[in-house]
Amino acid sequence: MADLSPELNVRLQRLIPKLSSEATGEVIATVEAIKRTLDKAGLDLHDLAARLSEVSRPVHQNDKSHIEHPGLLLMARWLLGNSFSRLTHKEIGFVQNVEKNLTKGRPLSPNQTNWLRDLYVAQKAN
Repeated sequence: MADLSPELNVRLQRLIPKLSSEATGEVIATVEAIKRTLDKAGLDLHDLAARLSEVSRPVHQNDKSHIEHPGLLLMARWLLGNSFSRLTHKEIGFVQNVEKNLTKGRPLSPNQTNWLRDLYVAQKAN
C-alpha cells in the first residue's frame, strides 16, 4: 500500500482518538467517518491496518526485541531442555508460552524478549 497522504494522516489523527469514547453512538459514527475518509482516498480499513503494520518503531538502547525469532526460539527450547529443574514455576510457564508463541510466528514484546534473554544468560552461566 502506498503511503497515506498528509491530509489523510491529519484527518485520521483527528478521528482515531474518538474511538475511545464512552458513547457507543459516537464510536460507531467515528468508524463510519474513518471508512468514508479512507474510501475517498481509494482505501479501506484493511489498507489502513496493513499500513500501520508497516510502520517501524524506534529501537531503544535497552530494547532487545530486535533479536531474530529463531534465536529466541532456540533460547526457549534450550531453557526447557536444559534448565527445567532450575526454573521457577512462573519461569517455566513463561518459557513454555514463549516457545508456543514463537512457534506460531508471534513476536515477543520487548519486556518478554528481555526476560527470556536474562533467563537464558543466567542459566547458561550455571
